[in-house]
Amino acid sequence: MACLGVATLLTAGPARGDLARFDLAGRIYTKWMYTNDDSQGLLTWGNPFWPDNIAGGNGVGSEFELKIRGAVANAVRAEVRLKSRFGALWQDWWENGDVNYPEPNTSGESLGMNHAEYIRLRGAFIDANLPLPTVRSVLIGSSDLGMFNPWTIGKVRYIDRDNAKGAFLTGGSGEGELSYTVAAIALPKLFAGPGWSTGVGDAALDHPFWSSDWAYAVKLDWQPLDFGQVTLVGTVTRDHEIDVADPDAQGSVNPSCQDALGYPIPGCVRDHAVERVTRYSNAVGTLQYKGMPLDFLSLDALVGVSRSDVNEAVTFNGVAGNAGVFPIVFDDVTDFATVVRADLLDPFEAGLSLKAEVFSIGEHWNSIFGARREADVLLTDGFVDGGQLPTLNIANEFMDFDEPWFESAIGWYGATVVPELELDRLRLAAEATYIGYHTNGQERDVEHIYPDFLHTDGFTDTDLYDFANTTDRGRDPRSVYRRNQDRQSFIGVVQGRYDVGLGVDLGVEVKLKTVIDRDARSHATTSDDYAGDRYIGRFALDARVTDELGVKVGTQLERWDERNRRGTLELGYGDDTTDKAKVFAGLVYAWSGFNLRYHLEMVHKDQQREREPDQLWRVFRSKATVEVLW
Repeated sequence: MACLGVATLLTAGPARGDLARFDLAGRIYTKWMYTNDDSQGLLTWGNPFWPDNIAGGNGVGSEFELKIRGAVANAVRAEVRLKSRFGALWQDWWENGDVNYPEPNTSGESLGMNHAEYIRLRGAFIDANLPLPTVRSVLIGSSDLGMFNPWTIGKVRYIDRDNAKGAFLTGGSGEGELSYTVAAIALPKLFAGPGWSTGVGDAALDHPFWSSDWAYAVKLDWQPLDFGQVTLVGTVTRDHEIDVADPDAQGSVNPSCQDALGYPIPGCVRDHAVERVTRYSNAVGTLQYKGMPLDFLSLDALVGVSRSDVNEAVTFNGVAGNAGVFPIVFDDVTDFATVVRADLLDPFEAGLSLKAEVFSIGEHWNSIFGARREADVLLTDGFVDGGQLPTLNIANEFMDFDEPWFESAIGWYGATVVPELELDRLRLAAEATYIGYHTNGQERDVEHIYPDFLHTDGFTDTDLYDFANTTDRGRDPRSVYRRNQDRQSFIGVVQGRYDVGLGVDLGVEVKLKTVIDRDARSHATTSDDYAGDRYIGRFALDARVTDELGVKVGTQLERWDERNRRGTLELGYGDDTTDKAKVFAGLVYAWSGFNLRYHLEMVHKDQQREREPDQLWRVFRSKATVEVLW
């Protein structure tokens, strides 16, 4: 047998994989950040909850990722994504994660794992088309969760796109009229719960138990011919903890099943099984219709219900204990939402279209696992221009200064009308929006129940933002509750683009925007009434220089007049005036797989404050990226 084994090894052909079943894709991404400040890093806004050492406006760094796709069989495929850790600067030559050297540290290994360019597994999944009735796909592993909607379980933001993992079953009828998706998704132990966690760091828990926390979802699509599409989505997010009354639990308060006098506790028995309690649950359901009842009319209507339950025995009250910075209402609440949009698509064939929307999102609505950014549920331009989402869990962090912002629309009701005109070389659009607030009221309990996110007053400055509000940035985009509020808002926008023509690929872009914000605040007096008027004008030239090179330059001017912007009833309020100017330039160059983007801007802000010292900013900053994919 030994001789036979040796002979087999000597005569066998070389082992090789079936390369036809593998597909490799690579990506190298490099970013330059430069700002006229003393920060060092590759990210404008980093982690707001604890200090990090990757945020900053001066540095250059690279990352590499590799995707490996495998065709296991005709009906089974798999994929993994490997990616280097982003945060290391080109100057970090020797960083490997060690921080064990005494000060002064001259080792070159002083910044820890954030600056060590290790490779980690970012995503992995198996997708199988199993021979089961009605089943089309069984996916096990990573997903961006884009199959539901922003109201229920939202598509995760770009930086988290492969972090979500679960089991997903999709299928439907043979004719395609009815399809379904069923999913069980592992909850992230950070962000999807009270205190932005499923127990980690909660002062009410000695032993947080996050490994059994899941979200469950069902989606049904019905698409009959000539009717449109009806979609039903139902989701439940559940955060479990160990019942410390169970004698088998770690840290049990009844380890011996005896009370303080030594008597047996009724019903208490050690059975080597541990009971669990629910710390927090959020159930959300939506019913949506999309269709075109007429050739020129598109309808999109959504109704939804949201229910949140919090177990106060195992949840720290961050409303009372964290200055009102908390992503849920600290109570058991239920509420509803409705959004109806109609699009008239050039009914007179004259280039004129009209969009109209009515919306109402209840004051107690919340989607803890809904979209946190990179989505938009309302038609309006809003206050921060980026988008509006039905959650208190907005994520305006881990991003750069040139990325859009998002705000919570909880409590909003109103209507938006957007006429659009498109001619040969001219495109014009306008917006008129009225916003009322279901959150209007007097003496709301923002000390124990309703989170106000600490900063509730004034227009939000997304150009010069910091989480601690040391630069007086105005209202937090997540702030929807105030102790006293009687508010209404109006938004007006006119914008357009004119293509010059005449053999020149040049576009002229103009945008004018006005925001009128009024809040009577306390009904006991008129001395605290807020009146904010914001005026924005933007002008830009966009040119295609060659097939590979595009250039854009422009400027934006803003004026904010705010009466009684910030203060208290006891100490009084002050009037603020803000003048802001931005000049920007950018280019895009794409040639043969080489992709370059560059953005340069100067922001000048003069803030004149009646009750506090005036403030001045002169900020220059730039961002360049080079990317190749193969």
